[in-house]
Amino acid sequence: MNVTSAMQSILIREWAQQIRESQESGMSIRKWCDENGIGTKTYYYRRKRVREELLNNMDSESATQLVNYASKQLGAPVFAALPMPQKHVAAVTVQIGMHIAEIHNGADADTVESVLRTLTRL
Repeated sequence: MNVTSAMQSILIREWAQQIRESQESGMSIRKWCDENGIGTKTYYYRRKRVREELLNNMDSESATQLVNYASKQLGAPVFAALPMPQKHVAAVTVQIGMHIAEIHNGADADTVESVLRTLTRL
């Protein structure tokens, strides 16, 4: 862990403590922020960063449990933004002349068969 990530980790922990204190105070966020000398925009930014950090460090089973719990509490489905891989890498690339077909991991057998059948007709 480098100095920058260590400092970020300390800040996130401090911000998480502030979020807990505001929630336990029973005050509105605006009132709690006024009494603690924190701007409401700063508060909401910190809360967002704390939540992101928690989700980033959570395993998929815990994340699923959290979403299910929130869904029950709110009485409605809860949707979470999940990071998507930036780069898609094909498991198999087939080129016949100028035609290229990429088959990615998770493709079902029918799809693979259909792609191969089409390529043989070219």
